[in-house]
Amino acid sequence: MIALVNPVSSGSALADAFWEEGAECLHIYTDGLSPVAESLAARHSTSYRHTSLPETVRHLTAHGVRTVIAASEYGVTLADELSQELGLPHHDHRLRAARRDKHAMAQALAAAGLPHARTVLVHSEQELSAALGGRACFPLVVKPVNSAGSEGCLIVESRERAMELFRAHTGQVNLMGEVNDGYLVQEFLRGTQYIVNTVSTGGRHLLAEVYAERIDHVDGAPMLRHIISRSGFTAAEQELVDYVLRCLDALGIREGAAHTEVMLTDEGPRLVEVNSRVMGPCLAPDAYQAGYGYSHQHLTAESFLRPEEFAKRFELPHGPARTVAKVFLRPHRDGLLLAMDGLRTLRRLPGFHSIARLPIIGEPVRDRYLTTGACGIAFFVHEDAELLQHSLATLHDIEDSGGMFRLADPDTES
Repeated sequence: MIALVNPVSSGSALADAFWEEGAECLHIYTDGLSPVAESLAARHSTSYRHTSLPETVRHLTAHGVRTVIAASEYGVTLADELSQELGLPHHDHRLRAARRDKHAMAQALAAAGLPHARTVLVHSEQELSAALGGRACFPLVVKPVNSAGSEGCLIVESRERAMELFRAHTGQVNLMGEVNDGYLVQEFLRGTQYIVNTVSTGGRHLLAEVYAERIDHVDGAPMLRHIISRSGFTAAEQELVDYVLRCLDALGIREGAAHTEVMLTDEGPRLVEVNSRVMGPCLAPDAYQAGYGYSHQHLTAESFLRPEEFAKRFELPHGPARTVAKVFLRPHRDGLLLAMDGLRTLRRLPGFHSIARLPIIGEPVRDRYLTTGACGIAFFVHEDAELLQHSLATLHDIEDSGGMFRLADPDTES
């Protein structure tokens, strides 16, 4: 029996991967989270509502649970706690805080002798003022210590803007359902940001996927436009991959999926953050299967269900046969959605594979700046990486010119 903790967001795809394998899973949900309606696994699996650690431990023990997995960012801490109480193989419990708290994460890297972005944690305007003292070099990144999806993350060019941001967001409830009570002030890293996805077993890390990201800066906030896979690595990219694997060790990652964001700067790789769960927010599996022959969630399921088969993958070189790109569709402005005219062109672009999570006609577009996929996610797969780059450039031109979404002002009748 396997316990999946909070299989929401991309965790629903992880639950489906276990369901496809015929695995017997118990889904654990905390307050405020419910099974994802479109997940087949959620419809056919047993669910349990977590109320307290002792009660949930008793329930899992009674059902013979021998594996606990964080199925989303919402499940990371509870999965750590449950596995420790049950004495099950999991990550290093001594480093639990460092896997969820971005400041503790930076401290863990420092303790391991790994280069990292200079980071200061502040809880008050006075602490922020001190951190922005005479030696502060702008621009700086200011972001909540415990949120996700780029929420509240801004690049600030002045002391005044940093103070304004702190006052506006401190005390607010974030995407994780937690109160913003701490902010990180971090040096701005210049370079190309990458994603490195891995699956670990017994502290050994299998490289699953590597993506380069296109991030635009709009109104002072980072906006992720697309990711595109890398197969052959430059020397600098290989250094980045090796650095990420050392970061996983420094953070005590030992079992299951991890999703790491890292910046390749002129001084070398610098960690943005490690997330000890599958990549989010959407893992529609078929595009990844077409490009890699697997998906992040299916590799994770394999590592727990068929460990001997998974172990053989360490002998194989990394190199997907096709390039995979994932585009977070963005409206050019806020408004009420009347039509998606750009889909006619999008679906004819070379390499187009599929699209997921389209917004609903007649409703306002939401989360324009956040990386939640609320405005749709388009997948491209092709053998020719350069051809895909041309398709992505064309698509972004359509978005930026207002050709993707036909919008009216929110108070206009459709």
